Amino acid sequence: MRLFTSIFIILLLLSGCSSKPSLEIVSSNVEIRDDRSGGIGITSGERQGEIIQPISLSYHFVLKNTGKQTIGKAQKLNEQNFEYDDGIKVKIEPNEKLIAVSKEVMGFNIYDEEEMKNIGVGKTSNPVVEPNQEGEYTFDFDLGALEENPEIRVAPSSDQLDRLKNSAMDATLIVSVEDEEIARFNLNNSN
Repeated sequence: MRLFTSIFIILLLLSGCSSKPSLEIVSSNVEIRDDRSGGIGITSGERQGEIIQPISLSYHFVLKNTGKQTIGKAQKLNEQNFEYDDGIKVKIEPNEKLIAVSKEVMGFNIYDEEEMKNIGVGKTSNPVVEPNQEGEYTFDFDLGALEENPEIRVAPSSDQLDRLKNSAMDATLIVSVEDEEIARFNLNNSN
């Protein structure tokens, strides 16, 4: 009886381990971009109708599902943020050094959800990644414009932008589905 119980417990533990999603980070990069493909329109004053190109800190990640189960779903659309509540979510968690650099360069922590209202943040993601498939995830933090305007703040100097970019990978990428963390990647160790 004891042998049967031991075998049952081992099988139960193994089946629990095999059901955990398997992700790997295939690539990660960050750059400072002058977004000439889009822009922010000036809505008032002498310059009304002109387009201002924001300077952005842009992250791009590729994650691969190395397991045998589909990760995420696309069934529960949240109409407030246009994301799937049951889909894959990624979040950048900065370390203390990156928070300090962000506060020094921008005057606040750009990675803090409450502080993000001070800048524009764009995200793209794949809510579902099938087995042996890859999903792409991007974050674009608008840091300001090159010239004075009434719509968005002026971007930091190029030296400050370089400093922010050079520290931008001092962070962890956290992956979750339905508020449950399924993976975590130290971006300093990624390619």
